[in-house]
Amino acid sequence: MKRLLAFITIAFLCFDFAHLVKASGSISTLSDHSCTLRMLKKGEGCFLYKVEAGNFSIPVYYYLPNQLQANTKVVFAMHGEQRNAEDYRNNWRNIYNHKGSNNPNFILLAPQFKQKRYPLATGYNLGNMFTEDLKILNPRNQWAFTQIENIFDFVKRSTKVNATNYYLYGHSAGAQFVHRMIIFMPHAHIKKAIAAEAGSYIIPDEHRDYPCGFHKKTGEKLPSVDLKTTFSTPMTIILGTKDNKPLSDDHDTYKCDAQQGSNRLARGEYFYTQVKSIANKKKEDFQWTLKKITAAHIVAKTNPPIEDPMLVSCAAKEFFPELTGVNCQ
Repeated sequence: MKRLLAFITIAFLCFDFAHLVKASGSISTLSDHSCTLRMLKKGEGCFLYKVEAGNFSIPVYYYLPNQLQANTKVVFAMHGEQRNAEDYRNNWRNIYNHKGSNNPNFILLAPQFKQKRYPLATGYNLGNMFTEDLKILNPRNQWAFTQIENIFDFVKRSTKVNATNYYLYGHSAGAQFVHRMIIFMPHAHIKKAIAAEAGSYIIPDEHRDYPCGFHKKTGEKLPSVDLKTTFSTPMTIILGTKDNKPLSDDHDTYKCDAQQGSNRLARGEYFYTQVKSIANKKKEDFQWTLKKITAAHIVAKTNPPIEDPMLVSCAAKEFFPELTGVNCQ
């Protein structure tokens, strides 16, 4: 009887494991067990960046070229709501391996902001600027935005690369992170940014409620911003023309989200129009652009086809116009 029970138990576990692999397509490797080093090696890997303002580390999935050159660039890829930084690293790594492409030389960094340390939309999408109730402003060294700057400095020291700035890409929740960082940390070392298919935006307007605007109903006020520098930092808003399906109610964390439109395409168009109008009224140098492509949100098979579901090919072409053999419609 004991042998029979043991056999049944093992069979059940094997079935459950096989079912998990079949459902997900692969075994998750996002645990810290695969990310234990505090250094970078050539090729792909993961290192732990020790956060100075806390007793914890941020896993950073990376791809390091075999040869670092004087013009080696640094690219950050910010994950979406699933916090799947490894997938984002892998998608950008494919740019290196694209056949027939004249690829630029760059270091790819995909930090993983885990729910435990950066919970919910407040902790990640909004950059961990405020406590979860949005009342208390966290010290700047605790912001998720700040960690990007710190990781950049660490990588520069570790690799001795000469880059003085970096490219910042974000998709979905990562796009929320990116455009908010441009606004609230305009003096960060960002060469160019891309926000691809965000589901919510903040408009620098004192008459709109935070987190969709600058008006705080309760708690501490927002820190002062330098919109002149913000608008002069090059950023591309990438939208999918087929990304026009209404978003579900549980997608919107805050009431003000729905006021921007019913879908990602409409919200992105509304955001860009509003912000451009604000910049024009202030007579600022507005270096943001809007690009629409025929791809749907997190859908790999589109017509015409696009190579990846995270719009990495289009983002790479925006960062590196010299890329050849990479499809982006």
